[in-house]
Amino acid sequence: MLWVGVAVFVAGAFALVFKFAGGSDATPSNPDKGFHPTLPKNATPLKNSAGVTVKTFWQLDPAVRSTIRTFLVTGVARRDQGKAWTTVAPSVRKGYTYKSWKSANALPVIFYPVTDINHVQYYLDYASNQEILIEVGLFAPKRYGMRPTTFQLGLVPVGRGAHQRWLVDYFMPRWTPPVPVN
Repeated sequence: MLWVGVAVFVAGAFALVFKFAGGSDATPSNPDKGFHPTLPKNATPLKNSAGVTVKTFWQLDPAVRSTIRTFLVTGVARRDQGKAWTTVAPSVRKGYTYKSWKSANALPVIFYPVTDINHVQYYLDYASNQEILIEVGLFAPKRYGMRPTTFQLGLVPVGRGAHQRWLVDYFMPRWTPPVPVN
């Protein structure tokens, strides 16, 4: 009798959990009428100014690497937000004027106290003519009490022809849970 009572209790508990934890999202899973999916333009592997297909961070053009370094020192570390304005894509600075960006306390860029830009670790995830994605390993000074963190940094081309520049469009931490030590 005890086991039957426990089984009924467990079944009732599961029923309640599934009923109330099912979520409240009533969004339909089907697209709206008139929606026509379109595929992005065919991306091609990125070639640097020497005509070499970019496969490592160090094969990127110096101007792209300079933009990344400037962004890390100025925008991420919050040392010169006015200069950071020139390294981020319009999609990141949307809703800001130069003046409001320069004096903002809360930017759409995650703060991390980068102090030694010469010891940052870079790994190129991929590079195409439409996007570059890089993993950036940052280390904070001990006084901040922050652990080293890997961020993903994405760049997109802005402008056309000779006026095209690669600007930062994405910057988020890439966190993985630590492995427990036995």
